[in-house]
Amino acid sequence: MVAACRPGGQLSPTPDEVSGAASTSTSAPIPSVSPAKSPTESPTMAPISPTPVPSDTAEIAVVPSPSYTPVPATATSPPAPTTTPTPALTRDTLLRHWPETETSRVVIVRHSGVWAGDEPDAAIVLQMLDEGLRTLTSVGDVTAVWQALFAPQEQVLLKVNCIAYGGPTQPAVTYAVAQRLQDAGLPPENILIFDRTDRELESAGYQLNEGGPGLQCHGARGKGSQAALSQASIKFFQELDACDALINLPTPKQHDTAGISAALKNHYGSVDRPGALHGDFCDPAIAELNAQPNIRAKTRLVVGAALQVSPRDWNRPERENALLLSFDPVALDTVSRDIIVRRREAQGADSGFVIKRSRHLRTAQELGLGATDSSLIELQEVALA
Repeated sequence: MVAACRPGGQLSPTPDEVSGAASTSTSAPIPSVSPAKSPTESPTMAPISPTPVPSDTAEIAVVPSPSYTPVPATATSPPAPTTTPTPALTRDTLLRHWPETETSRVVIVRHSGVWAGDEPDAAIVLQMLDEGLRTLTSVGDVTAVWQALFAPQEQVLLKVNCIAYGGPTQPAVTYAVAQRLQDAGLPPENILIFDRTDRELESAGYQLNEGGPGLQCHGARGKGSQAALSQASIKFFQELDACDALINLPTPKQHDTAGISAALKNHYGSVDRPGALHGDFCDPAIAELNAQPNIRAKTRLVVGAALQVSPRDWNRPERENALLLSFDPVALDTVSRDIIVRRREAQGADSGFVIKRSRHLRTAQELGLGATDSSLIELQEVALA
């Protein structure tokens, strides 16, 4: 069996590690662009050169999993008061991850009591979110972290995944994030819970609101800027152009084509032609899409809603009782893949294809979007109960 993320602290191998080849390269960051000047403009974003991908016919070789240094699975406490002035938090310092730093940090927060009957306990979800952000940033004052990441006047889009046939981003997680944004000073009207259609959002348990007081929540209302990718040209929905910042809120799922659907693939719901981006196991399309400024330059945080995950059937998600937090979507997807692999192995299901087909993670690392090599990921696990 291919090894997965376990309490002993192991990450499953990447496709290159599985086949015995482990080389990485880093591309220069893609410059950010200014927000669209009006809803009618459709600027074109520069194409990205395709990245060579490994052969899909290679045999899977079972090799020992690379290891990382585990962190004790206990809750951390805020630092004790001190008379030494705390350095001012800055957004740029918080957002740094590999390749700007040696490693990318991913935090898994678990709470065995988060499910109160059929619905998650909202107070516990908030506790998990706070502890996850505290551990991710090593800053005790989580409100100060939110205030450093987001300004009150900014329009913030929460990208959820509500694909129609099951396993949506759990609303309890999304509303917890929205609550902390408001606690940090953002008006609820500046926060948009977004996915491609009203119907899917409502079906997933979100309350629609367009233009009224309170949190905004609605689907796409038109197309905006264009991006030329290797496989196809696509247009972002105009909400991606209009927002100042993004929080990516995926829920981990196995995917028959891409191996894993989490943060990176969540943005297939941000564009008008996702069906045109599924060729060649979604590689390099997923990576190229996430390299576009509308996503890369605007993403401030990734919160994986893993209270439930879908290791097999999207219509029958399974409880995982966890949140995943990172500033690195590639690293978070790598850890999400390991959760899916572990669950599939425990059920006696094949997991090799999940690793083999998720080669877009390697392409994303080569584009400098984040880390998938286990040696570049610092995984911290926190158990609250």
